[in-house]
Amino acid sequence: MNREPTVSFCSRTPEETTALGAELSRVWSARAPDQNLVLNLNGPLGAGKTAFVKGLAEGLGLPASLVSSPTFVLANQYAGPQGARLYHVDFYRIEKLFELEEMGLYDMMEPGSVLAVEWGDRFSETLPLERIDLTLSREGPEGRRFEVRAANGWPEFVVSMWASRLEGSR
Repeated sequence: MNREPTVSFCSRTPEETTALGAELSRVWSARAPDQNLVLNLNGPLGAGKTAFVKGLAEGLGLPASLVSSPTFVLANQYAGPQGARLYHVDFYRIEKLFELEEMGLYDMMEPGSVLAVEWGDRFSETLPLERIDLTLSREGPEGRRFEVRAANGWPEFVVSMWASRLEGSR
């Protein structure tokens, strides 16, 4: 499996970070909607992980304002108007593997759903190999840098299409 960086880019504002997430979920919806899109989101506190997930929601036809950080509730679920589900999970406070089973993590990996996991590297072995890993870092007060890695196969294809659409819009 390929885990080399496939895409690296920056956003200058939180709104651009949200727009990047929206574009990714639109590409997934158009190219691989029967697959389960799993995103492993990592980066320091305040790096823009939840802003990115707000964008995923927008791309699925949901208002970004519905999305909130799952840090204290551990998992949020949102139903899109076209039937797609967005699951937003936070592994930050998880200490034991059995807690993931108790929260229903494996049920969240249903076909046609998007699972965005903040701090996913804490239990990356629980995530499917066919996933997209995003590491966000701060670049100045508003800017963010994204390092994106995708598994070979359809995740790599989705990331490639996403990057092409982003290049075309800049």
